[in-house]
Amino acid sequence: MTGESPRKIQSLETAHRIVEALQELDGAGASTVADHLDIGRSTAYQYLMTLREDGYVTKRDGIYHIGLKYLDHGMYARDNHPMIEISRPSLRELVDETGEIGWCTTEDNGKLVTLDIIVGERNLNTKFRGRIGNREYMHAHASGKAILSGYSDDRINDIIDRYGLPAYTPQTITDKEELLTEIDRVREDGVAFNDGEAIKGYRAVGAPVALDGETIGSITIGGPKNRMPDEYFGETLPELIRGVINEIELRGSVSSPWQ
Repeated sequence: MTGESPRKIQSLETAHRIVEALQELDGAGASTVADHLDIGRSTAYQYLMTLREDGYVTKRDGIYHIGLKYLDHGMYARDNHPMIEISRPSLRELVDETGEIGWCTTEDNGKLVTLDIIVGERNLNTKFRGRIGNREYMHAHASGKAILSGYSDDRINDIIDRYGLPAYTPQTITDKEELLTEIDRVREDGVAFNDGEAIKGYRAVGAPVALDGETIGSITIGGPKNRMPDEYFGETLPELIRGVINEIELRGSVSSPWQ
């Protein structure tokens, strides 16, 4: 049995697929959910009714939507992640200094997850900032590559084997060896770059955050290419972020004498 995946509980998997479908469809009726997942309509209805009775799904005008009870669980998990407490003050200062958008991210089950977003005075629309809880592929983002740089090659290969290297733009790295070479550079320099790899015309610089010798996430600053010329993007921002990482890791390593 060593190395084998545990057997899944089918009913739980179905419930999770239904919730994911409601989000993907931005709300739907039982028949639409059933057709979307290729399951029986009565099955979809029974799951939706159970989820509704438990407070995880709500119904408005005949359409089922994800309920706010999930917000309680999500916020609990987010607020208990060590990245939030140790990184937010320094990320706020970085955003104030640059005027751009800053992200606090972590890895969860092989995906890049946004824990916090701080928007500077040079704001852009929500297309560029994403949302808290958003899950993305690691390889196309500066924050993801920064986190991967703290992992072993075996762990990186496991993530690649599971999710692949899909392209967001023509600049996205989609070759495994090229990505591993890029991660080696990140390990040497301490910063990762995203030059139009996730969104055309958008640049970002990120760096890993370690706590007790373990990479727990990353912080990133990003903005449109016209506001990030080569020298600023390749030299100024990396130096700013290295300083912020130093502050964050010091904050995480020192315990208060009053605790």
